Amino acid sequence: MKADRYFFSATAFLFLFLMLWGFHSFVHGRGFQERPIDPSIIRLDAAHGIAIALWFVLFLAQSLLIATRNRKVHMTLGWSVVVLGPAIAILGTMVAYRSVKLTPEFIFFNMWYSHFLLSMFVEMLMFSVFVTAGVFTRKQPRIHRTMMLMTSLALIPGALARNTLVASVFGDNRWMGLFAPALILAGVLLAIRSAMTRTFDRWFASSWALLSIAYIGSTYLCETATWDHIATAMLR
Repeated sequence: MKADRYFFSATAFLFLFLMLWGFHSFVHGRGFQERPIDPSIIRLDAAHGIAIALWFVLFLAQSLLIATRNRKVHMTLGWSVVVLGPAIAILGTMVAYRSVKLTPEFIFFNMWYSHFLLSMFVEMLMFSVFVTAGVFTRKQPRIHRTMMLMTSLALIPGALARNTLVASVFGDNRWMGLFAPALILAGVLLAIRSAMTRTFDRWFASSWALLSIAYIGSTYLCETATWDHIATAMLR
């Protein structure tokens, strides 16, 4: 249990750092590759960014509360997830749709932006799945803490993809540049946790596999005629 407390607290610090590093350009009104954010969606982007930042701060605070054995405060503060989680999912979906509607022909990681829209929707879906699982397993700490860790892992690809150092290693080719850094990070964290606790977290491993299938699969499904028809109808 002591090793777990160290692991989750350190991981929460890492996630917060990566998020701030990856999205620091937003403070200057710039998005991916330093492109100016369209003024018509700057407020929506800001609301989404603030909500995500609060999520990583909350994850860190909750991890530290457990590490310092303030379980009662942890459980009380945890109910904020019921508000913050849906806010992130709704705002994230709106940002994805509005961004693509403004520039559908933009090329993002060697994909048309209208194709990448599916991956953004899947990202919000996976985040929602893990949040829901975390809420329903709140009385099962072993599963609950893993599900809450996965919520942050579901959100971290955007920050890592925007990191110039990470991009120089993984490039910008479809899922390899977009999702591989986060999925590899998840594998490293699973290995570290297994070594620290001398146990294998099958919930972590299963969630990692599900996340990998969903994220990688989305970059292939978005190329199908079916998604083209759906995206065209949505963006018309």
